[in-house]
Amino acid sequence: MRAARMLGAAMGAAALVGTSFVVAGPAAAAGCTAKALETVVIRSTTSTSGTALAQLNKGESAPASCTMYYGTSSYEKCGIVSKRWVKVTRSGVTGYVVGTCVLTNET
Repeated sequence: MRAARMLGAAMGAAALVGTSFVVAGPAAAAGCTAKALETVVIRSTTSTSGTALAQLNKGESAPASCTMYYGTSSYEKCGIVSKRWVKVTRSGVTGYVVGTCVLTNET
């Protein structure tokens, strides 16, 4: 119950400041890889209006954070409505891709 209360408080604080909400993955995770199910734009922020930095083409993989990021507004991509984003690095560029169009695996 305490964890649920802490999570609720964190979500409320994120909503108040209007920034992304982050949920940490397992502390022992070595890293993750994101494979694009469709071509996705790597953006500067967790928003579809964030600056486009690069793209990850369908079938390509890139190193990714094992942490889930949540933007403040929903998007509809790959047939799913969500706020989930994945942080990836490709060719030295780090940014965020929509989480509904990538498959993330722990490495």
